[in-house]
Amino acid sequence: MVDLAATYQHIADILSFKSNSTALKDTLSHQKFNWDAIVVEGSRHLVLPAIYCRLKSKELLHVLPKDLEVYLKDITQLNRSRNTLVLEQIKALSQLFNAHRITHVFLKGAGLLSGNFYEDTAERMLGDIDVLISEDQLDAAFELLKANGYDPIAQTFSHDFFEHKHLPRLKTNKAICAVELHRKLFVTYHDQTLSSSNILASRQMVNGISIPSVEHLARHNILNYQINDNGRLYNSLSFRSAYDTIVLLNHSNYQLPLLKDKKISSYFNILAMFFEDIPKPYASTNFTTRFYRFKLKHLSFYKFWNRLLKIYHFMGILLGRIPYFLTNHTYRKALLKDRKRLLKLLKSFFKKQFIIIIFINNLVSLFVL
Repeated sequence: MVDLAATYQHIADILSFKSNSTALKDTLSHQKFNWDAIVVEGSRHLVLPAIYCRLKSKELLHVLPKDLEVYLKDITQLNRSRNTLVLEQIKALSQLFNAHRITHVFLKGAGLLSGNFYEDTAERMLGDIDVLISEDQLDAAFELLKANGYDPIAQTFSHDFFEHKHLPRLKTNKAICAVELHRKLFVTYHDQTLSSSNILASRQMVNGISIPSVEHLARHNILNYQINDNGRLYNSLSFRSAYDTIVLLNHSNYQLPLLKDKKISSYFNILAMFFEDIPKPYASTNFTTRFYRFKLKHLSFYKFWNRLLKIYHFMGILLGRIPYFLTNHTYRKALLKDRKRLLKLLKSFFKKQFIIIIFINNLVSLFVL
């Protein structure tokens, strides 16, 4: 049985800028060290290239089994080559937006790569290029990309009725990444610090590329995971997000935000369980951290709990749309027209959660009887 808590600690020690390299070397050199668990979790968290690069930086590549070293080296080189193309695409987009006076900044991974925050560009894995656009220029930017070979990806009908933080994704055969043009960073969460106007007003230029300030990059990285990726709901850790955070802390004199926001404080509490990079005043042992460690040590319960939360989250969305279905004729008509896809989606979801639904039903029956 894999000790996930121990595996997470090993990954954190590899990625950390503060961990003891001598102690890490001794741990990784142990004959029974579970490298398979590192690969599985590193892949799931999208940090295998970062793991390889940090081991290289710490001069610890020799502790890797030879076949694993070759494997990680190849993956890292592939990601380095991909990111070279991504940076070329970002530069082309920047030149296009600047030529048409479109006020913008590149967000998340695109912003971090463009800002030269990593020792090696291979460290960060990313999918789409996210760009925040001034609200009054959003449609113009969208049409500009369409005029330059980008095509919108088909969206479901819900995009016509509910607010989204970005326009439909755009793809092109001329470049490697899809592009998402954002009007805002969140839909239901409000953070004045991360308002579009604040981010655009305090943007910085790095090699001709417009990116958010370090404060905005860090705060967005934290809250994007906690809110958009449901990190707070699942009370969990993303090593990709965690690594971005400690890279920003290590790279500059950036001061951590005040812990007035519970979403931010809980994020740091979880990170501080594994990373020495988080200052002690931002680390707190509480029910959240103890429960997370319990889940990591009891994987069957962890999987059960996450499936329970998934049902809770899904049902919240489903029930929240019932009033809209009852009151909005156009929405109701569109939903009924797309009913085959929706029924297939519902069937697939509940089929995956069938076991836990039976368990909950039996549990309720015990209390009722």
